[in-house]
Amino acid sequence: MAQAFHWELMDQMNPELHTKFSAMSAQINADEVIPKKYREMMILSMACVLRCMPAVKAHAANCVKLYGCTKEELYCVVASAITMGGVPAYRESCAALEELFNSL
Repeated sequence: MAQAFHWELMDQMNPELHTKFSAMSAQINADEVIPKKYREMMILSMACVLRCMPAVKAHAANCVKLYGCTKEELYCVVASAITMGGVPAYRESCAALEELFNSL
């Protein structure tokens, strides 16, 4: 997946911040206590609750393309978002998933 514009902008405007953010992210994800597939699903869930559709689309695509998540698994993640994000977060996330699965 291509790098998103916000990361490209950070790299242009503040390369040191990008380097430090990347190092922090690598540190957070260095261990294997929780497998990467499940971490990506957790990030997807957080994106759903925050109603950040670009992140929902990107992390749902990562779940499918990098980790082989099924439609059922992704739906479970999105449905779980109702508990913290409400029906609007669920509806918007379902629309993003529909776009993803129609594009595959």
